[in-house]
Amino acid sequence: MRMSAAQRQSIVHATRQSFGDDARVWLFGSRVDLYVETNMSHPLMQELLCKLSIEESLDLHVDLVVNDNKSSNPIFKIAKSTGVQL
Repeated sequence: MRMSAAQRQSIVHATRQSFGDDARVWLFGSRVDLYVETNMSHPLMQELLCKLSIEESLDLHVDLVVNDNKSSNPIFKIAKSTGVQL
């Protein structure tokens, strides 16, 4: 998906607001799939609020995959290696 600088900034802002300033985010997949890395434990509510904030700012449905470094899931490696960091 092509996105403007303002859209990228909205995604990064919402991600850091929800998961802290050290959170990093990648765009991957064929739609608006976002992969987030954070060192912060996150309750489900934070993840949902981040997703809603991004969806409202983009006016699009997004899929959010969050890695808090407490588990290993193959999608984490795929998203990071094939995605574009924002």
